[in-house]
Amino acid sequence: MQERIRRLKPGDYDFILGLNRDNIEVLSPMDEEKLAFLDAAAELPLVAEEDGSPAAFLFALRSGIQEYDLMCYQWFSERYADFLYIDSIVIDEKYRHMGIGRRLYRTVFDHAGRIGVDLVAAGITTEPYNEKSLRFHRENGFAEVGELLVRNGTVRVSQQIAAVNRI
Repeated sequence: MQERIRRLKPGDYDFILGLNRDNIEVLSPMDEEKLAFLDAAAELPLVAEEDGSPAAFLFALRSGIQEYDLMCYQWFSERYADFLYIDSIVIDEKYRHMGIGRRLYRTVFDHAGRIGVDLVAAGITTEPYNEKSLRFHRENGFAEVGELLVRNGTVRVSQQIAAVNRI
């Protein structure tokens, strides 16, 4: 298998919207307008490919984006001066358990180290329970620093950070 991580292209929008829709129970809703905003605002709007086909996406946003009203991102903004926030990561089901998530996160951590950012932040859904994501984040050095209720109190999110080793 041949894998690469690249910046997303407008031709990836249908893939991203479909994958987000298929995993909505653990993600924030996304329409084309929000996707275009994330594409423009993200420090790292990434797509992972396997054998030339999109397999996963990730958006990492730097602190300081006033226009972004996602509660989880704003929570970190109120508490930390500088961070990269992993807004979303989704791996297509047929490509899971192949190390794509680890490679995407390594890309985020390496980039953070190069630009002098000491923290990577993420919100992980805990209600409904998302054991795989919690375990993945724990294995990648994340620890809980707070908790939020979103979507009118129907979804609980563990707010987590991980330290970055500067390059």
